[in-house]
Amino acid sequence: MNSNFIPNDPERVRNIYPSVTPQWPFNQPPKTRESSQPIYNIQSDTNLKIMMRDGVRIAADVFRPSSSGQKFPALLAISPYTKGLQSTNVPIAQNEAGITEFWVPRGYAHIIIDSRGTNDSEGKFDNRGEIEQQDFVELIYWAANQSWCDGTVGMVGCSYFSLVQLLSAKHQPEPLKAIFPYDAWTDRYRHLFYPGGIPQTGYMWMWFSAMSNLHFNSGRSNDLSGLIEMMEEGMGFENPFDGEFHWKSSPQPFLKQIKIPTYLGSDWSFYWDHLPGVFAGWEEIQDPPKRMLVGPKPSPWRPFAAYHQETLRWYDQWLKGMDTGVMDGPPIQLFIQGTNKWRGENEWPLNRTEWKKLYLGGPDSGLEGTLTDSEQSQSERSYINDPLSSEWRYGHPRLIYRTEALSEPIEITGPLSLHLVAHSSAEDVDWIVYLFDESPEGTARLLTRGCLRASHREVDASKSKPGRPWHPHDRKILLIPNQTEIFEIEIVPTSNIFLKDHRIRLEICSCTSAVKRVAYLDTLAVKAKNTVIEGQNGSYLFYSSIPS
Repeated sequence: MNSNFIPNDPERVRNIYPSVTPQWPFNQPPKTRESSQPIYNIQSDTNLKIMMRDGVRIAADVFRPSSSGQKFPALLAISPYTKGLQSTNVPIAQNEAGITEFWVPRGYAHIIIDSRGTNDSEGKFDNRGEIEQQDFVELIYWAANQSWCDGTVGMVGCSYFSLVQLLSAKHQPEPLKAIFPYDAWTDRYRHLFYPGGIPQTGYMWMWFSAMSNLHFNSGRSNDLSGLIEMMEEGMGFENPFDGEFHWKSSPQPFLKQIKIPTYLGSDWSFYWDHLPGVFAGWEEIQDPPKRMLVGPKPSPWRPFAAYHQETLRWYDQWLKGMDTGVMDGPPIQLFIQGTNKWRGENEWPLNRTEWKKLYLGGPDSGLEGTLTDSEQSQSERSYINDPLSSEWRYGHPRLIYRTEALSEPIEITGPLSLHLVAHSSAEDVDWIVYLFDESPEGTARLLTRGCLRASHREVDASKSKPGRPWHPHDRKILLIPNQTEIFEIEIVPTSNIFLKDHRIRLEICSCTSAVKRVAYLDTLAVKAKNTVIEGQNGSYLFYSSIPS
């Protein structure tokens, strides 16, 4: 690293040394035996038109090392997010293709491509469907066959760009030698559109608004029909159950088909979208060399420039044949919140997990209860979910459960779930669960979330694992009002050490705040009295405790 590196400097993101942290999933930069050095100038060929099999022309900006006669690996970045945006410092969520100024001087061609039907590309947008996936494969072969390419291809970028990587690798195009999918959900139904069977409408509106701003007013797209169809399907709630509509653009059913080196990654704060896909990818991708990292939220967040140094080690190893050391040490690197240190692990979930329970209980009144490691006598705690109340728009009321101040640190790393025993006066209700680390001063740091629509409570035991109940989400089973039921609610995995004098805090509600990101969930606007059964034969948090 150069001596002029200033971490977290937004003015120095588009740089040979992007001023973004993290760059490595380690407490100290790793020893790298070989590494590509930034020695090339950048040659640009912008707004190229690549002819597809059906005559549609796909627009691309190609940035490559300026060196006559030499050939280099290609890194493809494909999305509907406007290729022109990707060369700017605009700090919006769609600026995700990675940093050209980092890659090209080190001897990689960076190819930024508009998906068909978006921006400067012709055709009808297919939103990661079969037609667009065919484009991915064709574009990989196109890059490999260019005179300046050595025939090897990787892919770069996060979020949509990352999903493109997984969906490309499932087709096993021969030039694609390795991928680094950072921030990629794998199950469109469970991770994105309907977590726990609840529409994540707030996210849909945010994403569709961004897509509208990028496309509908530019005057460049001649065919907006694919974008319009996508928005109508998403906002019309036409597919509220899991099935073919969601599978066709989800990597999840095809992860076992990925046969090339794969480095998965995300950050703990992305529990509401991309994070679950990292763990699914780790478990389902079987044969190739693989690595995984889960870290803190990068800073600055956009333009996407996090982990470029680690990605360089990956691609130098697998595209250039260098001995970088990227495969040394444990294959998994986790940023342990609380102590804020990286730690290497060999498997996920961790083999040394001790499964434990914290039982919900406390005085039989009010909205606040306790979390204890032993059952108390049975009690109940109720709240009124009223969509006409002002507090409902702010995610209230909610039940709050706390442990006593901890006498020693407790680590939770891995899957976890809430075994909720409850009843409602309504035929259907949403359960939203939040896990916090509460400091001695009373401030609470949100770690993760779980959610479940009551009518989707059916569990497939054959697919369930400890801390991970599997809900088919293929039908609705309404509640009998005021009849007690069991709801197994998966909470997205986390990793946190609750320090001495801190408290583990659990919150339960049936609505989401209109002013916070958790408002992404479109909870049922139904008035109901919801009652949680505590103590003996009641509710408990089931979690993966890691011994110190």
